[in-house]
Amino acid sequence: MFWREVVASLYAWDLLDEGVEHILDVLERDTRINSTYLVALMHDEKRPLTDFYYPHNPKRKVYWTEDSRAYWMPSPEAYAHSRIKPLTSDNPELQGHDWLQELIDASRRRGMTVGAELSHTWVDKARTRGELADIVQRDIYGRPFEGQVCVNHPDVRVYGVALYVDLASHYDIDFVQTCLRGFHPGRGQPWASSTSPELQRLTGVTLGGCFCEHCRAAAERQGVDWGAMVSRLRWIADGYDRYNHRQAFELNLLWQSSTTSTALLAEMPELYQFLSLRNRAITSFFQEIYGAVHKIKPTIDVRLNHFAAYPELMGIDLRAVGQFMDSVRSSDYAEQSGDPARMEWKRAYLHSVRRAIGIDKYFLSAISPRPKATPELVKRGILISAQCGADALTIGHYDGAWPDCLRAIGEGLDEAGIVIDRNAPVWGGRAAFEQVSRS
Repeated sequence: MFWREVVASLYAWDLLDEGVEHILDVLERDTRINSTYLVALMHDEKRPLTDFYYPHNPKRKVYWTEDSRAYWMPSPEAYAHSRIKPLTSDNPELQGHDWLQELIDASRRRGMTVGAELSHTWVDKARTRGELADIVQRDIYGRPFEGQVCVNHPDVRVYGVALYVDLASHYDIDFVQTCLRGFHPGRGQPWASSTSPELQRLTGVTLGGCFCEHCRAAAERQGVDWGAMVSRLRWIADGYDRYNHRQAFELNLLWQSSTTSTALLAEMPELYQFLSLRNRAITSFFQEIYGAVHKIKPTIDVRLNHFAAYPELMGIDLRAVGQFMDSVRSSDYAEQSGDPARMEWKRAYLHSVRRAIGIDKYFLSAISPRPKATPELVKRGILISAQCGADALTIGHYDGAWPDCLRAIGEGLDEAGIVIDRNAPVWGGRAAFEQVSRS
């Protein structure tokens, strides 16, 4: 069978420490990449993410990223109407250099496609604690979710469009990808005994976002009785505090009952209404971005990096959002768990994405060569990706990848009988499954 791409993600500090030509040499040789992208706007976290130290970086053991910095040269005119501006690096090793352009130039010399990612957070926490405090999401009690912007805020929407248009207008890139965090999911994971973890995740949404004035205005424009909805949700949220005796009693009784999530949503239409409002907000945000960026560059691929295990808790209706994406990247990294049983979660996750976006949407599946991945799990992930209708493979991420797991990507492609051909048709789910099953 044929896949169009093997895509590698890189960071500015990777290029600084290892050199772009060396990195591309290794990746071409071991993983067959024909596409790259720079994580061009990156949040703060330790790198490598899943291990104590880098496995192959020749200059440092760890790297501490800056908070929400841009590693391209933002064009001032793109943000002329935006109150929010992207910040560039303060690191003397990185500042004053256009890392995106460096990757574009090196990739084009090798005939590769190339893109840019706007990662989880687009605004740093320092500014959202101060001058931009009004743009962050608020919980039902009015408390801010630090660094997590609200897509109903008009300034956030203007800034989001400006980021995409800036990159599409000023760089020779084939795709712009994002894994922007949606609405805060609240207490998304079970924390007390329950007969239904799913039910507990659902009630936990009431502790999430967003209840700001802009969300209220958006809801009222859609004819929602905001006060009545918030009052009903507040009853559940108050139950998480045991000193709210009656609410806590009822919430715990719910968790210990046989009540299903379906029953709760039928009983409490306000909860379903809240979920639907968030879905519509994020869908309309990406619809606006999609229209603006395609007006500037009709051929560009607007790509979603879909990372949420439970997207509905973050306001992401993948079926709806997928209408305003040219492609979707599944960001499941089951291989790095080291647990073979986890690979069946990957299969189910890929099926859920393909089901939501449809058979014909261009679909990329991620593979993780990072600890605690093994070559066997990497190869298994490639085969599962093919069986689940992927059209391409992406690698997450080079900086923390063990060499034997990188080599396993090329070996896994060979063993699965997959040929990388950029001109290959998009196969679709059932055709891909049947082809691999016959091989």
